[in-house]
Amino acid sequence: MFAMDGLDVSKGLTSRTKGKLEQDEPRQLVHATERGGLDIEDAQGNRKPLPMDAVKWFKNRNNEALSGSLAFVPWILQEAYLQGDVHPETLVLHRGSGAVVFSDASGFTALTERLALKTNGAELLSQCLTSFFTPLIQLINAYRGDVIKFSGDALMIYFPAVDDAATGDQSKFKVPPHGSFHQPDIGPMATAVLRACACCIEIQKRLHMFDTGVDGVRLCLHIGLGCGEIAILQVGGIEPPETAIPRSEYIIAGAPLEQISIAEPLAKNGETCLSPQAWEHVKDYIFADTSRELENDAFKLLGRLDESKFTFPTVKASAQERDTRKDNQFTIAELDVIRKFVPSAVFKQIEDGTLTYVNEMRNISTLFISCSGVDVSRDEGANTAQELMVSVQRICYANEGTLNKFLIDDKGMLFLLAYGLPPLVHTDDATRAVLSCFDIVQAFEKLGLIAQCGVSTGRAYCGVCGSAERMEYTVLGDAVNLAARLMANAPANGILIDESTKMRCTLEISVEDLKPIKVKGKAQAVKIFKPHMAHCNPQVLAQVGRSPSRGMTGA
Repeated sequence: MFAMDGLDVSKGLTSRTKGKLEQDEPRQLVHATERGGLDIEDAQGNRKPLPMDAVKWFKNRNNEALSGSLAFVPWILQEAYLQGDVHPETLVLHRGSGAVVFSDASGFTALTERLALKTNGAELLSQCLTSFFTPLIQLINAYRGDVIKFSGDALMIYFPAVDDAATGDQSKFKVPPHGSFHQPDIGPMATAVLRACACCIEIQKRLHMFDTGVDGVRLCLHIGLGCGEIAILQVGGIEPPETAIPRSEYIIAGAPLEQISIAEPLAKNGETCLSPQAWEHVKDYIFADTSRELENDAFKLLGRLDESKFTFPTVKASAQERDTRKDNQFTIAELDVIRKFVPSAVFKQIEDGTLTYVNEMRNISTLFISCSGVDVSRDEGANTAQELMVSVQRICYANEGTLNKFLIDDKGMLFLLAYGLPPLVHTDDATRAVLSCFDIVQAFEKLGLIAQCGVSTGRAYCGVCGSAERMEYTVLGDAVNLAARLMANAPANGILIDESTKMRCTLEISVEDLKPIKVKGKAQAVKIFKPHMAHCNPQVLAQVGRSPSRGMTGA
C-alpha cells in the first residue's frame, strides 16, 4: 500500500505511523526529488521514479485538498505558523490586542427542526446556512475581521489592532489607515474597534430578519463587542482511533470575552451592544442607540456612524487595501498542519471533492462539558487547558466519540463531544457518552477543577457551517441545545441526561429520576435524570464489551 496521509509531496508522504499499519503489510513512501519529480520507496529502501502521470495526480490532489481545506483555518493561525515560531509543544500561537465580536444567530433551531422532517432536510439546511453565512463572512473579511471560531450558529470574530500607519509606503494608499482624510490618526486599537462597529452596522442592515424561505422562518443576529488583549492557543495533540493524524483545537481567550459575556445578552435581535472599554475608543465617532435603557448603563447599544467624520466605504477601503493576509496563507507545505484542525472524515471528503456528502441529519448523542475558573490567556491557565484537553481527548477517543468543539464563552471552558458521527457509529452511543462523563468528572477532580456535564440524544444536523471562505464542521439542532441546557443546570461535578438518552442506555448505566426543569426554548418542563454506574455482574458487562472499572474494554 501507499502511505498517503498528508499528501504533502514537498516533504515526503511519511506522516502515517508504523503502529497504524499491519506488520506484514508492504510499506511504500513517496518522496519529492530535487528536480520536482516524485520517487517511490519500498520497504527495503529502494527508490524508483514515479511516472509523470502519477506525479501530476499527486500534485493535483494536493492542490485540491489545500484549496478545500484552507477555509477551516483562521487567518491568524496561518500567520502564526508561517512566522516560524510555532513548535509541536507551543500552546500560545498569538498574543495581541484588538476588537472581538460575538455574533449569535437566532432562528436556526426552528429551521433545523422543520427541515429534519424532510427527506432532503440536510441539503436544504446546508443551502440556508451557506446563503446566510456567505454575505456575513464576506462583510467580516472586508473589514479585515477574522472568524476565529464557530459556536454552533454563532461566530467569534477578531479584528486585530494593527499599526497600519507604520507599515509600508503610505503614499501608495488611497485613504489613511483609519479611513478619513480630515480626521487625525486614531491609533490601532480605536481603528480596530471602529472597523468592528462599521462591520456590525452593515451586518445588521443586510441580514436582520433574513428570510430562509422555509415556512416563514427568519434569522436574526444579536451581537456583543469588546476589546483588549487576547491570546490564541492550540491545545490537544492526541490521535483519534480512526486516523494517525493528531487532532488539535484552537481557542481565543482574554478580557474581551469577559466583556462580551455581558454585552451579548444585553443585545436583542437586530442590536449590537458595546462594552465600556470598546465604547471609550469610538465614542467620538459613533452615535449610541438610546431607544431603550440597558440593565447595565455602562454598556452602549450601537447606533450609527458619525458620517461627518467617517464613512462605510472609506473605513472598508482602508482595511482592504492594507490587508496582506493572503501573503501569509498556507501552501502545500502546511497541509499536514491543516489536517490537525479538520476532522479526518471531513478531510477525506475534501480530498475526494465530495465535501457536501458530510452534510446529513442523523441521530447522535451530544455531550457538553463546562469548566470555569481557569484564565487560559495566562501561561499557567494555558497549561491547565492543555491538560484538560488531552484528558478529554483520551477519554472521548477511548469510547470512540468525536471531540467537535473546544471554546471559551461566558460559561467558562466548553467542550462539545458527539457520539455517532462517521466513521465511528455504534448502537450504544448513548451509553458511551454517559460513560465518558464519569471518567471526565474524575479527570477534572484530579486537577482540582469542577465539571458540569449534560447529555442528550436526538436528531441533529451534522455538517459544515459557513461559506467557501470560512467554515467549520459542526452539529446543530434542538437535541444539541438541550445538552447545553442540561450542562448549565447540572450541579458541581454532576451529570444530567435527558429521557431519550436514558431510554438508550444499556445495562451498565442506572438512572435516578429528578424533578423536571424548565429550560430556554422548551414550552414544557423537561424530564431529567442522574446517571450512575450500575452494579452489574462482571460477566454480564463482558458480554456487552465493557470493563467494570473503565466502561469501554481497553479504555
